[in-house]
Amino acid sequence: MKILSWNCRELGNPRTIQSLGLLTKAKGPEVVFLMETKLWYKRAHLVAKKLNYEGCLVVEAIGRSGGLLLLWKQDVKVELLNYSQRHINVFITDEPGGSRWLLTCFYGNPEVSQRKGSFELLNSFKPTDMGCCVIGDYNEILTNNEKVGGRVRSEGQMDLFRQVLVKGSLFDLGWRRDKFTWSNRHENESFTKERLDRVLANQQWMEGFVNYQVDILPAICSDHKPVLLSCLFANSEQTFAPRSFKYEATWSREEGCSNLVATEWQKQMGSGSKLASVQAKLEACSKKLRQWSRHIDQDILQAIKEKTRLINQLQRDEGPSNMQSQKQLQMEIEFLLEQEDNKWKQRAKRHWLEKGDRNTKFYHACVNQRRKKNTIK
Repeated sequence: MKILSWNCRELGNPRTIQSLGLLTKAKGPEVVFLMETKLWYKRAHLVAKKLNYEGCLVVEAIGRSGGLLLLWKQDVKVELLNYSQRHINVFITDEPGGSRWLLTCFYGNPEVSQRKGSFELLNSFKPTDMGCCVIGDYNEILTNNEKVGGRVRSEGQMDLFRQVLVKGSLFDLGWRRDKFTWSNRHENESFTKERLDRVLANQQWMEGFVNYQVDILPAICSDHKPVLLSCLFANSEQTFAPRSFKYEATWSREEGCSNLVATEWQKQMGSGSKLASVQAKLEACSKKLRQWSRHIDQDILQAIKEKTRLINQLQRDEGPSNMQSQKQLQMEIEFLLEQEDNKWKQRAKRHWLEKGDRNTKFYHACVNQRRKKNTIK
């Protein structure tokens, strides 16, 4: 099983939704926990459908702040226990063994003066007869070596968090890649980064999952990095049937497209009428464009992956000196995502784009519906 946790800092942003879609597609988490969604119930359920998650629990935002969202696949057995503005508690039953454990999705209060109350709430969830795993953004650190820049955190403030681990018999599951999960993204001496997001678990849970790891993923949008807990690995493959040739409007923006068409069109083809010659040239152009487009589509996806990898490298040694480079890479990824949007927008033959609907299930559904209509049975 894979569980993704992310303080997304407003899920109404179309770039955030698209980044989340790419992330869930690449990592394949069965459960997704999102914080600071700033969404109402109806809008949150639309996001769940776009991301192809059948299970959905919404804790609505209050005004323009807060909001939690828990998503899960239909083959995951989830039973709701309770929830609040700061947490969601669910029981998860694993297959095929049938073991049952508590998953606590937690969001610590951003206000220091109210953080004690949220930690007291977390302490009250201590199970005595089953495994327990806590994932989320705690808005606190355990020691000052989990912080770079800014004011030194007071011992009293950190001790409140330490007591949560002691009273709940919880262990920090550590991290892979980068330790720090949040930064203020400043480009001067005021730059600060901290380890605010993590995964905790009790001994029973750790014994039930011999193999587990926590990966800190690169932040494409939001000042928080996603956290991925993997305690079960599964690979799936999907194949697609061959499709008829379609010219993509975005190709005209690519270098080499015009030259390729011009070269093929200037060739002498067909031995009969002018119509036969035109048909032969169209077939030749479509064949060349099909071969060429495979590299273009692969290049776009590869470019997104490569730029994401570069951002990940920069964020491992994050600081004011490389913040501008990070922002530049994020802008370049935004451009690549726009190209993907235009491709699916053309395929769906829709001339409008709702805010937050970039490259979503709506457009894929429109494309698939048109394919069904265009199929001769």
